[in-house]
Amino acid sequence: MKKVLLPLLLSALLLLSGCGGTVRTDEAALSLACTTYPVYLLANTIAGGLDGVEVTLVIDQQVSCLHDYTLTMRDMQAVERSDAVICNGAGLEDFLSDALTGAVVIDCSAGVELLYGGHHHDGEELVGDHAQEEADPHIWMHPENYARMARTLAGALAELDPERSETYLARGEDCAAELEGFYQSLREGEAARALAGTSIITFHDGFSYFAEAFDLTIAAAIEEEEGAEASARDLRETIAIVEQFGLPAVFTEVNGSDNAAGIICRECGVEMAQLTTVMSGEPGADIAAYEAAIEQNLNTIWEAYQ
Repeated sequence: MKKVLLPLLLSALLLLSGCGGTVRTDEAALSLACTTYPVYLLANTIAGGLDGVEVTLVIDQQVSCLHDYTLTMRDMQAVERSDAVICNGAGLEDFLSDALTGAVVIDCSAGVELLYGGHHHDGEELVGDHAQEEADPHIWMHPENYARMARTLAGALAELDPERSETYLARGEDCAAELEGFYQSLREGEAARALAGTSIITFHDGFSYFAEAFDLTIAAAIEEEEGAEASARDLRETIAIVEQFGLPAVFTEVNGSDNAAGIICRECGVEMAQLTTVMSGEPGADIAAYEAAIEQNLNTIWEAYQ
């Protein structure tokens, strides 16, 4: 992950940081700043609607990946004003590390078993020892991981705000149980059973946990970032995989680039469909939005492969 914090914004944060990260002890609102939409949905489910608790989303733009995200002044102010910053963790917010200095940070990745491997950046695959250096941070894409994140968040909120600890813990357990039941229902459904063992090609490297959850194989994952297109070699290799396995479709990511996917579709005569990593959505939503997105992903693949 790149640190892309602009010096001007960092200076502004330092000027404002007198009370950054301090937990309030009066009856004023407890302000929780969520770095990304997936943790925002969890926070809304567990803490949303409670008197005196404010849940806000820091990165509320339509984004596919945070590799090249640049903090805005509004983002910086949201972090500064909060009593605690709720993070996905697992390296997803590395670009925020300077801004989080001195803040109370809740890392929702605690206890989640991470996947490691080469990410495709700028059309090139990490190889050798470097392929093991970076954990895949898209942990929420596996519903069981997301349930663990819910329990972790609830426990952290209970410590942060002891007066409402029982409420947080009860809501967190209900949230986790709902997600586990949802996952089991999907696993037993027709789409998951039909797709077990299927290979797919994605044009974003954020679906490894989703593939693990539903017994899919990522045959190739090409990451096209702004200003960097897939190489000719990547295109040739991906076309060969499509032809070798007779794949009927390739999958782009909502808000992501479809340039390389379009070339492959035209060359191979296959469909293009969109999957989501749930990185954006409606304000005020809860985990029902996550469940709808995960189920939509599964059905999108199933429909494309029928």
